[in-house]
Amino acid sequence: MINQMGTSPQNPIPLGSTIKKKIERGDPYSSPEIYDVKITILELNRGREARERLKAMGVSNEMPKAGFEDILALVKFGCFARGRGFADEPYKIESGHFLAVSADGKTVYDPPVILEGLQPQLINRVFKIGESETCWLHLQVPDDERQPLLVFRREPGQGVYGIWGDVWFMLYSTNREGDERRK
Repeated sequence: MINQMGTSPQNPIPLGSTIKKKIERGDPYSSPEIYDVKITILELNRGREARERLKAMGVSNEMPKAGFEDILALVKFGCFARGRGFADEPYKIESGHFLAVSADGKTVYDPPVILEGLQPQLINRVFKIGESETCWLHLQVPDDERQPLLVFRREPGQGVYGIWGDVWFMLYSTNREGDERRK
């Protein structure tokens, strides 16, 4: 049976699980170059806990807009060539690659302004092929969103081939104690 984990908002990848997916790069006039990415969400901090963590890192930013709270996720990301002959062009993570969304996957929440002091930061990070790194991702979701998701859009804005769908992750703990502690 093919592993369907992460293929829809109804079947998101849980915290701590590693997923390996394909991405394509190229233009409509040439064959795509296919790469593998490996992604794991190692740690989640939400609300007060996220703000305290940001403050401890020396990051000062504006408070989330009214009715929203911070999420700080520690993400391990790696990009790997699938075969010989593929280019070594680095892969840059842009703000449209990782987005916080509602539990049903229909509402996308605007990302906060990128924080200068957040290091290492996933957004705007350039990965050399074969490189894997653990970086921070800062997001914001409504206070009342109990089970937000993270969507990885493999090539936002390009969609030249469109053969690979989004990858969905849990932005919440399945541990009730962790959910209660963040209040």
